Amino acid sequence: MKKSLLLLLSASLIFNSTGCAFSNSINEQDLMHHHYILMENNGLSLPIFKNVDLEFGENMIMIGKICSEFLAQIKLENNMIKGQIINMTNNKCQNKQLDLLDNVIKKLIIDGANIQLIDTKLVLKNNQDTLIFQLKDYM
Repeated sequence: MKKSLLLLLSASLIFNSTGCAFSNSINEQDLMHHHYILMENNGLSLPIFKNVDLEFGENMIMIGKICSEFLAQIKLENNMIKGQIINMTNNKCQNKQLDLLDNVIKKLIIDGANIQLIDTKLVLKNNQDTLIFQLKDYM
């Protein structure tokens, strides 16, 4: 009995340590119909970021608002998003840091970004910028 339990425990530890127990691969359903607000931009957190939001709709449509509002068609592959801006207003913010974020999100979409889901946080990251959003669904 002890040997069986030990064997079962060992197999379980090996299985879990090899990463076979779960996959952290993100799929479209993980994102679809979720709403996020910006919490951090490259480690900086400002109260005004709470006005910046991002949403994922069906067929991987990304909708967001920083200074400008945008609509993008993205593809998700290997925890990377990449796509094209379908429509983007050209609004200017009075806050310079928010104004710069319009270009950051545009670059993340067009050039591609690594995407991670960590608990209730969504992370978009490339070589220069890291945006961390907090899940804030409407319902």
